[in-house]
Amino acid sequence: MTAEIPFYSLAYQNEQIRKEVHEALNNVFDSDWYVLGEKVERFEQEYANYLGVKHCIGVGNGLDALKISLHALGIGPGDEVIVPANTYVATVLAVTAVGALPVLVEPDVLTCNIDPKRIEEKITSKTKAIIPVHLYGLPCEMDAIVAIAAKHKLFIVEDNAQASGGEYKGKKTGSIGHLNAHSFYPTKNLGALGDGGAVTTNDDELARQARLLRNYGSSVKYHNEIIGYNSRLDEIQAAVLSIKLRFLDRWIE
Repeated sequence: MTAEIPFYSLAYQNEQIRKEVHEALNNVFDSDWYVLGEKVERFEQEYANYLGVKHCIGVGNGLDALKISLHALGIGPGDEVIVPANTYVATVLAVTAVGALPVLVEPDVLTCNIDPKRIEEKITSKTKAIIPVHLYGLPCEMDAIVAIAAKHKLFIVEDNAQASGGEYKGKKTGSIGHLNAHSFYPTKNLGALGDGGAVTTNDDELARQARLLRNYGSSVKYHNEIIGYNSRLDEIQAAVLSIKLRFLDRWIE
């Protein structure tokens, strides 16, 4: 006899949280509040606490998290951003979306992550940031990358899309950069029931900019301070993510 083994299945996780998720969905349905409500605020605080950062800003997806991060840092046309040559296309799309030029750096052959020893040779007067991608959940060599960024006065934006729950020398991935981007696509370690993402930071002003950017450039309804996006984590996804976050470390283990 043969058995079909699926390439990827959420059945094991879903069975453990089925009742809680159904209750949460009913609660959101009955609340009459579906965008930027208390469920989003609660998850943002919980995820910030989990990572050990001051701010978490829920957004529509991981690509938007990267775009908003770069935009908040003032990166745009004429600028260059160091990215790994071995990454998902979203990393590069975010750089091009803000009008900057992605500069590819080859990976370390043992880790498949960006090779810190090859970064400096690609830095020019136009370089503004480095995006290390923690590919397949394996953290990049952040000490070396942080030192290079400090030496050349560059920003760091961690692409933590594949590494929620990862750690580097006692720090959670997604807590080390100036701004950090997270994806909650259903197949991620911490996955929603659809698209979702977040930006995290310890910088108060960058957090304020990210919150403005995700919501049409507005913090007060009908008053728009800057040109922004429509990229908001919704209440349903936030409610589900709050439940899953409690199981994340156990599932990773």
